[in-house]
Amino acid sequence: MSQKADEITLVWWIPEEYWQVSFARDPNMTVAQAEAFIKVLRPYTVIVVVDGKIGAFGGITYKSEATIRAGIELKDSKGTRYRPLSEDKIDANTKNFLSMMRPVFANILGPMGQNMHFFLFPSKNKEGQKIADAKKEGTFSVKVGEREFRWRLPLGSLLPPKICPICRERLSGAYKFCPWDGTKLPEAKK
Repeated sequence: MSQKADEITLVWWIPEEYWQVSFARDPNMTVAQAEAFIKVLRPYTVIVVVDGKIGAFGGITYKSEATIRAGIELKDSKGTRYRPLSEDKIDANTKNFLSMMRPVFANILGPMGQNMHFFLFPSKNKEGQKIADAKKEGTFSVKVGEREFRWRLPLGSLLPPKICPICRERLSGAYKFCPWDGTKLPEAKK
């Protein structure tokens, strides 16, 4: 999220694991149905962006999808840059899924949700490796205009917590050292 007082910019990476957790919580969705939805999104790195300027009296003027698309790119840990995929490079089922999600965000978040735009990038680089893997070490960033938003991976929320052997503090599974006493933490069990 942007930290400037006169703007509201949110760049949200939605990894596959997010959908797995969301669908698992829905009692009306079977495992097969959830996998069918996830399979549709698996070929893509899904980024959602809302970008707007806050006026003097708190009104927000949001940027259009086309304006954001013109200035957005994803950069992997090797520095390779990717532009969002064009409509003709996106599977029809994926387009349908995203068109179903747009009104959900609009209903939940109102005008902000109405101005959340989905951008799809490839999920893998030329070598067949995931560009952004939520459970493995790495980094990637998304540039929106002149602003860059970075992710350091793995996402600690997806890993089992670690316990410091010295102070016994419960810590993020992504930590390598205890932030309280500097102790090297044991590797997570696979």
